[in-house]
Amino acid sequence: MSQPAVRPGFSQALPWMLCAGALIWLYGPTCLAMAWVWADDPNYSHGFLVPLISAWLLWRDRQELARLAAGPDWRGLTLVIAALLVYLLGRLGHELFLQRASMVMLLWGLAVLLWGWPLARRAAFAIWYLLLMIPWPYVLYDSLAFPLRLLAAELAGGALRLLGLPVLVEGNVIHLPNIVLNVVDACSGIRGLVSLLAAGLIVGRLMLPGFWRRLILALLALPAAVLTNAARITLAGVLAERLGPQTLDGLMHDAVGWLVFMSAFGLLCLAAWLLARPGRRAAP
Repeated sequence: MSQPAVRPGFSQALPWMLCAGALIWLYGPTCLAMAWVWADDPNYSHGFLVPLISAWLLWRDRQELARLAAGPDWRGLTLVIAALLVYLLGRLGHELFLQRASMVMLLWGLAVLLWGWPLARRAAFAIWYLLLMIPWPYVLYDSLAFPLRLLAAELAGGALRLLGLPVLVEGNVIHLPNIVLNVVDACSGIRGLVSLLAAGLIVGRLMLPGFWRRLILALLALPAAVLTNAARITLAGVLAERLGPQTLDGLMHDAVGWLVFMSAFGLLCLAAWLLARPGRRAAP
């Protein structure tokens, strides 16, 4: 009695199904915990958009990626093994950043292993862009947040003096005649910095030709975030001094934050337009 033939489509899809199942089993809990951070921490709420943008970039280049697919490249196996070792190191050391970053490294290694170096090089930006969805290690976050709080308070204090308001700045505390502003971590500018960096990389990718112009635009995200954050604190101080402390919470506070972020994004777009003027349009 003859055995039923296995459909070719199923036999071809089986390795992919096994690979996807292994990835879900290995990184499913890690991704779920990361999604909870995105939902709970406003500093990383942009994390929901990063995978969508990465997928869109890959879909946008799908025809060229299909043309560049050259078959397996066993050098990718080294990257896969290295990514798994990083994941294991993160598990043993209870370091979430290493576990999450190893997933991006693993995806890059799989691209090299399955489709070859030319395709992986073309897809590199879309894959490594996923690093921006990963929350920073607390050591790095704290080492940046505190000096940014001090800088934001000092810049805002100087701006308030220029506006004619008597002000005293002590560290991250701004004393005004009728109110005291405490520049906490949420006001340090970290949130705007991460979001602006993610936006600046995409704007540079779509608008600018060449690596160096894109790098310059990405680096401009830091001063743009610092200056606009200081402007937000200045505006909050003026409103609180003139209209009362209720402007520091609720709808008014959120509206000011959104307005300032959009201003910073507009500055980045202006910088991208200026950087693009000497050359032609960006590479696809």
